[in-house]
Amino acid sequence: MTGEKPRRYRLDVSAQFYPIISTPRSQSLFRFAAELDAPVDAATLQMATADALTRFPTFRVRLKMGYAWYFFEENSAPVPVVESDGKLLAPLRPKDTAGYPFRMAYRGNTVEFEVFHAVADGMSAMEFFKAVLLRYAVLCGRSEDADAVIREPSDEEEAEDAFRRYYRPIRLGDVDLKSLMGAPPFLLPGTVSKEGYSATHYTVRTADLLAAAKAKSASLTAFIGGVIAYTVCRYAAPKRPIAVMVPVNLRKMFPSRTMRNFVNFVRLVFRPKDCDSLDACVSSAAVQLREKATKEEMEKFFATTVRAEKSLVLSIAPLWFKIFMARLCRPVLKSRQTMIFSNIGKVDLPADCGVKRVVFNLNVSKNAKVNLGAVTLGDETTFAFTRSIYETDFEDEFVKVLRGLSVPLGASGTDIAPGETLAPLAAEV
Repeated sequence: MTGEKPRRYRLDVSAQFYPIISTPRSQSLFRFAAELDAPVDAATLQMATADALTRFPTFRVRLKMGYAWYFFEENSAPVPVVESDGKLLAPLRPKDTAGYPFRMAYRGNTVEFEVFHAVADGMSAMEFFKAVLLRYAVLCGRSEDADAVIREPSDEEEAEDAFRRYYRPIRLGDVDLKSLMGAPPFLLPGTVSKEGYSATHYTVRTADLLAAAKAKSASLTAFIGGVIAYTVCRYAAPKRPIAVMVPVNLRKMFPSRTMRNFVNFVRLVFRPKDCDSLDACVSSAAVQLREKATKEEMEKFFATTVRAEKSLVLSIAPLWFKIFMARLCRPVLKSRQTMIFSNIGKVDLPADCGVKRVVFNLNVSKNAKVNLGAVTLGDETTFAFTRSIYETDFEDEFVKVLRGLSVPLGASGTDIAPGETLAPLAAEV
């Protein structure tokens, strides 16, 4: 109806802080890249993206400034789909994305989808990206019914803030804040690149990877967490504890179909003196995950974020003041992790849609210099190392460790981001 005000969406609890801490050089972005078996047709990809946006309205938004907080507003602008310039996780500019909090691009046979974390977590962003890829396959005549999800009506529960839904008031004394924040960890050495971020991805047979984890009596997450810690100790001789942050999909513990953010982090901490063997590191990771990745602990930790957002001080403080304080405090705040490891898990895509591989890149920074993303398609798992430094020592040693366990990783490709400082994802005033 003409004259209707655009729908507004309150940012979910965790998303509130992403635009506040963004800077001209750094945004909380992540990227999925899908390698197809044929060159990408730009016009068809644009149509597929537009159709997916109709089905998933939480992505059909632009960021706006309110008095105390940012919010999302319905975006009716045509969605741009552009040829990739090769930059990796470069900050989004509203004028280039028509205000959308993501960038959809293509290069040769590859579709690139870069997302601002305020709009979605990795799980929900992958659901949207899958819808785009499946719709693209149908529009290309490769499949007749692969995009069935597009034809389903949108679900109001998909727009919910599940953090607020499951929030239960807690006392600060019920939360182990020391464990939550932790002591300053060891930070990987390396020379921060002036040319921008770079990444390398490797593939491995999923069966080989799972067999190696099973041999250590560990889940895949515990296994890789232990390998990361052991790798750091092998090549870097750390003096501080190694902290590996692992996101946990809360939808499994707290049922929700939300397409927004609904993850929490487990902080796996390894003392260097306890990392004399891979078995010790993997065992430690497994024990920590059993103790920390429980429904009770997750509820406590995400409740602290909800409680902070509900506090009187943050409720009444104007947004400009929150941004000012975030920028002022940034130089004195240190990274709370050595590395992030995030595993999207298995992506279900039919073989006839033409997707050969999916790569998942996490954002990095001057402190968190290397992060690791993983995703499985078919019988193949792809690891992607994203780094802000020139050196590849960590990933080289990581590959050696896995190959020593009869898990052969093959290098699949490299992405280099030219250095250019872009404007941050700013809200439209």
